[in-house]
Order: sequence, then structure tokens, then C-alpha cells
Amino acid sequence: NLRRREERARATTMGKKGGKVRVKQVGPKAPVNPLADLVVPPEEMIHLPPKPDSNITHIWPMSETFTMDYKQFHAIYPTYLDATKTVKLGRRIAASDAVPDPSVQEIGEALRAMNVRHAVQPYKGYPRDAESRWDNPGRVLVDLGDAAAG
Repeated sequence: NLRRREERARATTMGKKGGKVRVKQVGPKAPVNPLADLVVPPEEMIHLPPKPDSNITHIWPMSETFTMDYKQFHAIYPTYLDATKTVKLGRRIAASDAVPDPSVQEIGEALRAMNVRHAVQPYKGYPRDAESRWDNPGRVLVDLGDAAAG
């Protein structure tokens, strides 16, 4: 009985005669998203490849892979030697001595030819030149103490 009274109290009155009619609201529980039609389904989304680990390091000579401490080595970014870059973008040598678009692999090959201990980090980026992080990533860490002694 108590439950019926509560339901009657909640029911709305409709009509002139005061007849009681229960009105049930039907509709979505949550507000409708007006942009729902614009959502791209997951199978059509563009999936970027995973970012490579920037801490990957290739040591030369390989016999020193576990013993070499390259934390104190000097960093050479390809931008330092790039003839197509300005000094403001990070070139550190004269434009006449620079080469166009050097890569960390080429720098590593030159250091191997001179028997200089070094570590190549192919996925590091030069902080001053954001373009080089995409176009020409990497850096070479060089043991200049070993180079001067040899």
C-alpha cells in the first residue's frame, strides 16, 4: 500500500478532469554526442610505428662492449659537420670544411678507419635542430683522449 501511494504521488496529472495517468520517460541514459558520426573506427585509424629506444648504443671496438665507459666521451652530432646547416642551426666547423648531410654511420666508418674508440647512438636527436631528429638522427660519442694518444 505504501508503495502504491508513493507511485501515485509521483504520477503526473493529465487532462481537464484530473484523471491520473502515469507518464514514463523513455530515452537515452547519457547525453547524445553530436560528433559521434565523425569518429574514425579503430580499424581505419593510422597507427604510427613504435618509437625506437634512444638509448641503443653500438660500441667500437666490439671487444669493449661491456667494459667501455663512454659517459665521458665527446658527442659529435651530424649537424656539427653538415654543410647545409647554418651556425645558428648547430654547424660547428667552417662551411668550407663541412660535408653535405653526413650520417652517424659515415662518421662511425671514418673513426673506425682511424682506429678511434667510439660509440654510435643512432636514435639520439640534436636538441638545437628539431629537423635533424627526423631527417638525420643520431650522434657519435668519441674518446678524444684515445685519439690524441694514438
